Amino acid sequence: MRHLLATAATMALAAGAAQAADNSVKIGVLNDQSTSFSALGGAEAVEAVKLAISDFGGEVLGQPIEFVAADHQNKPDVALSIAREWLDTEGVDVIMDVPNSAIALGLNTLIGDSGKMGLFVSPLTDRPTEADCNGRVLAWAYDAYSTVGTAVNAQLDKGLKKFFILSPDYEAGKVMTFWVETAVAKGGGEIAGKVAAPLGTTDFSSFILQAQASGAEVIQVNLNGSELINALKQIQEFGLIDSGMEVAVTFLHQSDARSIGAEALEGVQFAAPWFWTQNEASRDFGERMMEITGNAPGWVAAGNYSAATAYLNAVQEAGTDDPEAVIAAMQEAELDDMFVKNGTLYPNGRLVHDMYLLEVRSPEAIGDTQEYFELEATVPAEQAFQPLSASNCPLVTSGG
Repeated sequence: MRHLLATAATMALAAGAAQAADNSVKIGVLNDQSTSFSALGGAEAVEAVKLAISDFGGEVLGQPIEFVAADHQNKPDVALSIAREWLDTEGVDVIMDVPNSAIALGLNTLIGDSGKMGLFVSPLTDRPTEADCNGRVLAWAYDAYSTVGTAVNAQLDKGLKKFFILSPDYEAGKVMTFWVETAVAKGGGEIAGKVAAPLGTTDFSSFILQAQASGAEVIQVNLNGSELINALKQIQEFGLIDSGMEVAVTFLHQSDARSIGAEALEGVQFAAPWFWTQNEASRDFGERMMEITGNAPGWVAAGNYSAATAYLNAVQEAGTDDPEAVIAAMQEAELDDMFVKNGTLYPNGRLVHDMYLLEVRSPEAIGDTQEYFELEATVPAEQAFQPLSASNCPLVTSGG
């Protein structure tokens, strides 16, 4: 696959493609800006991509970079309608972000059929880079294997073996449950019970009571956004932590910590691909985003900034916006920026990079800043992500 893409890039350059095929490059951010996932990326991710375009200079191949954004409202039909219009009539070259795994799966097919590109930052599902891979969609930030494995192993390393799983009842939740079960079994632990909460659940009391009665040492919470906030508050109210049960969170975003507060989260450990106080470059990005939005950014915004910048660099390098040539250029590029460390872009479209085990700091340590997290461990890319040899992407397994 890498050879074929490199050949395509060479052919495009040899043909003298000095400009983008349609004389412009147009980036579209499609995400949730009004419902359950809006706080995780939403408008913040939009601003991050706009900042990336501005930092790049606002033009590429001698033409202004165009930008559009839309709210898919967590509705697959709405998302697909917008994406079709973008790809078929509005000349969008690449669709970015795309939270909600069900939406990502539909867009993966649409993008593959259209011959355009996808730069997915938010969706958890790995099918666009595994069983359903088409060579057009790149997954930039994380997957269930990297996040769940890091989070579960932290608990196993403490000697805790008995887990209760609380996941959302949709595609991403099924994926997370599978990988929690896999990681626990690999580590010699057992699953005491598991439940799936429908999207939009506000009352988690019945699920928490099941966890309490299961005898589990750890409740592994695989929720996001408002569901995570509500569940953690109710876990506190039911006294699970006071009774000695460990609360493990697969995902915790900057916006979650801001909403829940350090008093409720102090000491909680979780996996993440990035945090804004990670290094000097990420802190600079964080401070610039705070000037725009008023809040420190989460990893979804940073991942979108990184992906957009890498895409524009590749377009410039390839001399065209032809997707084959651009992806080849991205695969050949050295991927190392404020978001990506130790990065490699696999032929199946999966970007692997270092992941981080983080812990929520004490309220006293945080003070009046938004520096919620501290680094507990860095998990090298080759350990954090599934090896390419384990991929079931046909582009990899067929050798071409």
